[in-house]
Amino acid sequence: MVLSVEDVCAGYRGRSVLTDVNLDFGPGVHILLGPNGAGKTTLFRVLAAVLRPTSGRVLIAGLDPHHDPSAKRLVSVTAHRPALSPQLTVGGNLGYWARVLDLPVVLRKQRVAAAVSALHLHDLVACKAGTLSRGQAQRVALAKALLSDPPVLLLDEPTTGMDPAATADLRERLRGLAADGRTIIASTHNMSEAQALADDVTLLSSGHIAGRGTPAELREQMVGRGIRLRIRARLDPTDVLRGLGHESLHDRDGAVLVEVADDSGAETLIEELARQGVGLREVAHSGNALEEVFLHLDGQSRHQPTYQAWDQQ
Repeated sequence: MVLSVEDVCAGYRGRSVLTDVNLDFGPGVHILLGPNGAGKTTLFRVLAAVLRPTSGRVLIAGLDPHHDPSAKRLVSVTAHRPALSPQLTVGGNLGYWARVLDLPVVLRKQRVAAAVSALHLHDLVACKAGTLSRGQAQRVALAKALLSDPPVLLLDEPTTGMDPAATADLRERLRGLAADGRTIIASTHNMSEAQALADDVTLLSSGHIAGRGTPAELREQMVGRGIRLRIRARLDPTDVLRGLGHESLHDRDGAVLVEVADDSGAETLIEELARQGVGLREVAHSGNALEEVFLHLDGQSRHQPTYQAWDQQ
């Protein structure tokens, strides 16, 4: 494993955010998923050696970056807002950061050229960073992260604000970097993107690891094997569903999500709702496994103390 997290606890000003976190990551694309306040930002800061854990340790290729400064170059972080100088060209930004890394001149040029090639930035090298689209700027930020040739990349919401074409392009670049042997850990709230990109997903809830596996495995572990229905009705059907013995969740767009055992259970529920006078506009299977898992976690977190304010510091 390239990156290991062993019994890590961390927090701010005496307040615990992460508790007994144990993880191992090898090459590939690993998605970190959890509700706001779950501890994702804190975990990234610990992995990047920005925040020292109160106990436990992080190992990157066998080295602890919190005690061995040379290990810090083994991990690079890309924030969801690219830190680029708008007045410098793309080439100027990359050259500047290569100098910050104190790379020898020959190696500096090699690394900049390799990063430009890896992210297909040849047409943008002479463009000022301030003129780039969101997707282009994120690709440049990722190229900047590659200048130290790190085996580990930490990406915080890498596709935020991107259009579908830019998102698909970045996904292709990330898959290519993973195929070259890099370990990529990305946090995201885009469930469709996470499901398409992830080799595996780590669930973080209230500072604890709540589960890990493929999207399908996590769906079965966290939610069960049943079918989740997405219901739209003229009036909120929550009370009627509760009367029929079904607990439900509200999706972001106002639809109601409810679990049934199988297709037969779905047919029975639809018949019961119609019998009770619920005006159904749409009933469909909710097909994204990670979205179901996330909503399950989010529903649990609403009943527990959250440390979101601390997590964002």
